[in-house]
Amino acid sequence: MKHIMFIIGSVLILCIVLFYPLMYKTSTADLGGGFTYGEEQKHILGKIDIPPYVLSYDYDERFIVAKQRPKEYNEAIYDRMEYVYPLGRETTYYWLILKKEQKVLGPLDSNKYEQLKSEYNVSDKLVLK
Repeated sequence: MKHIMFIIGSVLILCIVLFYPLMYKTSTADLGGGFTYGEEQKHILGKIDIPPYVLSYDYDERFIVAKQRPKEYNEAIYDRMEYVYPLGRETTYYWLILKKEQKVLGPLDSNKYEQLKSEYNVSDKLVLK
């Protein structure tokens, strides 16, 4: 009986050790420059965060571009910056991150975003879907 209990206990511990990390694994993408994209939360974290919902993003060695539709309310974890959405929260906004300078520009309307892309010579290969 002790032998069976030992085997069951060992199998249980082995299962916990193997599957515990999988239960809490979050999918993130390293965007460079100290920025990451969190798939589960749909946000970009870095010196300045882009809160949910990031609809799409692209990046290269110099820039990160993102398209975002903000939630109806500010969440406490994004307290490093006050997010002001001048066109309301029902609008899609754009963000431009200059990695080397650690500069985050946004939230932007589409016209200002296109203007800044041109001003900073952002590659046309960076596409937001």
